[in-house]
Amino acid sequence: MAGLAVTTGLAGCQDEGDGDDSGATEREEGADGSDGSGGGDDGETAPESLAPPEGTSESGIDDTAALVDATRQALTENGYDLEQELVNTAGGEETLSVTQQRRSSLASERRLFVFDASTETNRIYIEGRTQYVRGTSNGETIVESRELERDFAGTHPPEMLNDGESLGGILRIGTYVPTETVQRNGRRLLRFELDSADESGISGRVTEATGSVFVDTESVVHEANMSLEIEDNDGQIVTVAQSFVVHQLGEISVERPDWVDETDWSEG
Repeated sequence: MAGLAVTTGLAGCQDEGDGDDSGATEREEGADGSDGSGGGDDGETAPESLAPPEGTSESGIDDTAALVDATRQALTENGYDLEQELVNTAGGEETLSVTQQRRSSLASERRLFVFDASTETNRIYIEGRTQYVRGTSNGETIVESRELERDFAGTHPPEMLNDGESLGGILRIGTYVPTETVQRNGRRLLRFELDSADESGISGRVTEATGSVFVDTESVVHEANMSLEIEDNDGQIVTVAQSFVVHQLGEISVERPDWVDETDWSEG
């Protein structure tokens, strides 16, 4: 197998009270009437060229840590709707599929994390300092509620953005070069395309690589994705695909899930 293959343990079983992740299954319109930063070009007039923001240059992405830090800060200071996906295949068969959605509102102090994988699901809802968990693994469902030690502002920021399964992994996968400035939902974003993949951490040979990163003037990444096709050392074709999308940044509405009110927490 390729060295990039990962497991779901780190993503699905993390403690939301200490891990600062949140998400949701529905999209809300932003304060400006838009649906966020993710998605395709919105048909607006081609924007004026954008100068490379900090962490980038005319030759490409120079400092991945700077982009991760700027993105983390933006998500920490605002409400956000974030979605990430990771899919691996080997020999044409899916070996891993993980979707994570986080939706968090500083104003209402509500946060929802939704994790779906082939063998487990996880739902974590935080309201103020109270955390509710509903997880299912191998056909068994477990529920739990507890009071958190930190206030909501301390658990609001998303965690692990720099990890291989998240934004950091997409940015570090290879060399990106700037291509054009695009207009999305009133924001000017500089698009970077994957030029070549770094094979140093891969057990095999990369036969095909694609990827895109969209960065705003403040070095915040609003969308990033990559896909690799790898011929491993046994001659098997392995594919790895990741995506990171900030659907909305700013005022966020987080609904209290039905399962929270339908569960008898005295038995959890």
